[in-house]
Amino acid sequence: MFRSTAVRMCAAKELHNQKMSTLYKIIVGDISFKNKAPVKDSTVTEVFGSSWSTDLKAWFASDFTAKMDKADKEAATVVLEKYLTRLDLTRYTTRELGQFMTTGAANVAATAEAHNVSQAKEFIKANSEAAFKAHVIAEAANSNWTSAQAEEFMKKVKSA
Repeated sequence: MFRSTAVRMCAAKELHNQKMSTLYKIIVGDISFKNKAPVKDSTVTEVFGSSWSTDLKAWFASDFTAKMDKADKEAATVVLEKYLTRLDLTRYTTRELGQFMTTGAANVAATAEAHNVSQAKEFIKANSEAAFKAHVIAEAANSNWTSAQAEEFMKKVKSA
């Protein structure tokens, strides 16, 4: 019994390593998705699940760079962060990138969030708090946000 359990545990670990290795290769451009599907945030989330980023970073820190020396580990981390930043930018349209990239590629998310909060404040002034809450819940459903993300956004707007 112990042997079969150990084999299943090893198989699960190996399967996870293979999945993360494939994800890493897709992100850095070594391989592509089936039918040359574009590598963008929504596609990666669809294939690898919503926790792909944290899973990849954990795998990268523990398994991928485990046998590297310090200099190689730092270089590999820089490469991964560069590609993750590029992938993060695929969440935005070209119009949004033109508008929010004025402070640099690393600050697009923060600039977009500040813009969204200011728009939400204006929406509350023009309408009501209840209309704002209903609008955020509807938009959260369209954007595949969890209810926790929608609540967090509403708290940010109220505190701003």
